[in-house]
Parts: sequence; C-alpha cells; structure tokens
Amino acid sequence: MLKEMLSLIGPKRRNQMLALVPLMLLASLLEIVGLTMVVSVCAALADSAGAGENPVMAWLRAALHISSEASLTTAILLALIALYAFKIPYLAWENYMTAKFIRTIRHEMSTQLCQRIVHSPYPFFTRHSTAEVQNLLGQDTLQFTAGLSAYMRILMEALVVLGMGTCLLLIDPAMTLFLTGGIVSLTVLVRVILARPIREASQRQRDANRGRWKWLHHIVGGIKDIKTGRHEDYFAGRFAEASAECARSDYLRQFWIKLPTLCIEGVMVFTVLLYMLFFVRTGRRLLDYLPSLSALAWTAMRLLPAFSRINGNLTQIGYAKASVEAIRRVMEETAAQQDAARAPQTDVAISTGIALRRVSFSYEGRPNPVLRDVDMEIPAGAAVGIIGPSGAGKTTLLDVILGLLEPERGEVLVDGIPVGQCAESYLQKVAYVPQDTFLLDDTVRSNVALGEGPDEADDSRVWAALKQSELDQMVRGLPDGLDTYVGERGVRLSGGERQRLGLARAMYQDPALIVFDEATSSLDLETEAAVLRSVFRLQGKKTLVIVSHRMTAIEHCNVVYRVHDGTVFEEKSGSNS
Repeated sequence: MLKEMLSLIGPKRRNQMLALVPLMLLASLLEIVGLTMVVSVCAALADSAGAGENPVMAWLRAALHISSEASLTTAILLALIALYAFKIPYLAWENYMTAKFIRTIRHEMSTQLCQRIVHSPYPFFTRHSTAEVQNLLGQDTLQFTAGLSAYMRILMEALVVLGMGTCLLLIDPAMTLFLTGGIVSLTVLVRVILARPIREASQRQRDANRGRWKWLHHIVGGIKDIKTGRHEDYFAGRFAEASAECARSDYLRQFWIKLPTLCIEGVMVFTVLLYMLFFVRTGRRLLDYLPSLSALAWTAMRLLPAFSRINGNLTQIGYAKASVEAIRRVMEETAAQQDAARAPQTDVAISTGIALRRVSFSYEGRPNPVLRDVDMEIPAGAAVGIIGPSGAGKTTLLDVILGLLEPERGEVLVDGIPVGQCAESYLQKVAYVPQDTFLLDDTVRSNVALGEGPDEADDSRVWAALKQSELDQMVRGLPDGLDTYVGERGVRLSGGERQRLGLARAMYQDPALIVFDEATSSLDLETEAAVLRSVFRLQGKKTLVIVSHRMTAIEHCNVVYRVHDGTVFEEKSGSNS
C-alpha cells in the first residue's frame, strides 16, 4: 500500500518526503537525549542518597572533569533545561513542515484528480455519480493523505521507540527484552485480529459518506418535486440513515484505535509492577536500582503514547486503504485520456460541414442499439432540424455529433477529418444549448461569459448576446444589472429566463456550430418566435442543428432528419410529423 501511495504522489514529492526523514530522526534523537539526561539526574540523586557509585555518573565526572556531585547535578539540570528550550520550538517547526507537506499533497492530489476527471470522456460521467466524484475529491483525498501521514508518524515513533529501547537495553537488558517481547507480541496479535474489521469498516464508512452526498444532492436538485409531493420525511430519513452509518463507522474506528492502546498500557503497567514486586520479594533494595527503575518509569511514560500513536496510525492506514484503491482506479481509468490529450490534434474550422458514416451506438448494459447505421450530412452554414418521439435517440445522436460519445461502428467526420483527431479544435467552435440550462451560482455576466473571469468578459458582447436572446431589457431592469446573482441553478430566475440566458451564452461564444436541444421548449410562443428570428438570422453564417418537438422551431431549416427506432432518415425541409 505504501508503494502504491508513493507512486501516486510522484517523484518530486517522494524526494521531499525523504528529506523530512532527517528532521524526524533529529526529533527522535532529542527524545533519546532527553531520556539519557533524565536517567543521569536520577543517577546523581541516587549517588547523593547513598545508593553507591554509578558507572554513568563516574563516566560523566571523568569526561567533564567535575569532582563535586552537586556541580555535576547542576550541570546536567542546566543541560536538560537547554535541551527542552531547543526541543520544543524544533518539534513545533518539524510538525509545521510535516503538516505543510501533507496538506500540499492533498491539494495536489485533489487538483490532479479534478483535472483528470474534467478532461475525461463524457461516458466517465455516466459511470460515476456526482456524489461519488465529490466523495473522491473530498473524503478520499483526506483519507489518502491521512494514511501517508500515518506512515511518516509511524517512522518517527518507531525511531523514538528504537532509541529509547536501546538506552533501556543498556540499563536493564532483562527488563527491556521482557517488556518489548510482550508489547510486540500483543501489537502483532491485535493487528491480525483487527485487520478484517478495520478493512470492512473502512469500506462501510466510504460507502456511507458517498450515500450522504447522494441524498443531499437529491434533496437540493429535486426540492420542488419533494415539496409538491410532500416527500420531505422520506428524503430526510434516507440522509439520516447514511449519516448514522457514517457516525457508526467513525466511532468504531475510534474504538479500534483505543483498544490496542489500552491493552498495551495494561501490559506495560503490569510488567513494571511485577518487576518491582520481584525486587521486593527477592530482598533487594529498590534504592539500589533507582536509576534503572526511574529510567524504566520515564521510558514507559514516553513509550506508552508512542505505541498508542503507532497503533492509531496503523488503524488509520487500514481506513485509508479503500480510498487509496478508489483513487488508483480513477487514475488508471483516466490514464488513457491523458495519453490522448498529448496526441497531436488537427485544427478544423467547420468550413465544409459534418458527416456521419454508418454510425451505430449502444449504451453499456442495453441489448439493443440506440442508433443503427446512421448516415447524415450537416453542411456548413445550413440549418438542420432533428425531430422524433421521446426516447427515439435524438439526444444520443447529438452527443455523437458533438464527439461526446464514440460510435461502436462508423465514424463522424468534421471537414472530412475523424472527430477523434480534431476534437479539441472542434469543440472550441461549438455551442450547446440544452433543454435544462446549467447555470452557475454567480452573476449574469459570469453565466453568459462562461469560463471567463469578471475582468476577462467583454460587456459589450454580453449585452449583444442578451439582446439576441430577448433578455437585455429584463437584465437592464435589475438593480445590479450584469452583476446580479442568479442563485444556485438560476433559482432567482423564471424557467424562460434561465433558458434565454443559456441562449445568450451560446451567442456570446460566437461559435461556428450551435446545437439546440429542445432549447426553446420552455419559452412561450411569442418569446420563442422572437428568439428563433434571432437564431435564423445566423443561417448561412453559422451552422445550426435544432432538435425540437415544435414544428415552428424547424420550419425554416434547410433539411430535417427524423429519428425513429434507432434509424435516421431525411424528411422534406420543415415538414410536419
């Protein structure tokens, strides 16, 4: 799992992670030196209390050329004060650097995933729900970096345990081996027992968190239907169920983290007490072993939280596994798109038109094709109408024309070039106006000039586009004009106003091809007639593809195609059904 995580963060961040190791090593060394100095103080106190000559103190007196025990004790205490004066700010700085590294990794991972997802082919979004993508960019990247941080903290704590264990081994080998053997055995046993429950709880937590987002999206997106149907309790209940499962998996995680700690704490306390009881029962004076027992007590106090954090981090790694696997799957799924994006693309102007040659398409999991052997011509500058009953495949046909869906057989040609070889250039020259216009929770200006910042948008072009869509007078009457916020999904606008704002966006782009997918269906007849007059004034200058149930929308088209039962055939221009 660590190898997989390191491969996902890239060589630059791997090197930075390695550079943090010496910082953590020094932090561990400071802990070890602190322990040694505390042991020295205890040894000095033992000597002054008549516990006998201590070899550690004898060596320090010889090394520092100090004969007075009081002077030596004073020197050690001053050194200990100096050590902690340096240690505390250093550890704060080391924690800052580590936290900065981890947060940077999360930012880059989220950004990279977002870039890959946004540039993924359209079918990616038919396989992955909004809640799943949101969970991937939020909870999964959080768990990923938490797991990576856990590995780093385990390394640091392991260095502390190793250093302190070595010092303790030199002071009391038998006690150290006895204590270490018990703790390590218990840790391994607990990890083996908890591995499966933690893995299952991790997946449950991920699924529950995705469920929370799913029901929340349903509530926000379908609030009108929910309100008019009086379904509030049902949707609130489904959200509550998912939220309860999240809470359940989270408190189980806290339980799995705490359980090993309690077990290890019990082992350490029982071991120390049994060791002291052994001394008492064998008739030995505890004062004679004060330095060893002090070091043992001090080390136990430091090792207990160290082992606690190691076990907690091991649990966190277990919980991160499902998220790491989800991120890896998406990275692999989008890798082909990254390669395709680097492939050379041909520039097209849609100067001769678009052609479909023997195109067939089926959705995954559906036995019958939606489109079969479609031949179609869309000449440059022409207005082409597409009609047909609901469910006949009109929207699928548009998605194929736009290059969003790749045909199973046949090909789509733009100026005689396969759309796959010119997709980037082609889509830059296309405007798409759907039946339900997507609007940002932003200003009128930002919605018309989609993809451009406030400082980049050309207000004169924005007003011209609004005029073409019969919306300029309404916007001029707003208190903030172009700076008026339309609300989430355009909730502050009427249905017709939202649709006309989508039309204005298409006009602002000044594309070579404009595709209308039932774009005027929510407009009243008078407004539709005015908008269509503006649209058909572009005939000859722009290529127009218009899908509509209303014959008034296609009566001025040069050619009309009918979609029926997966087949497409040409009808006379403007003919009725």
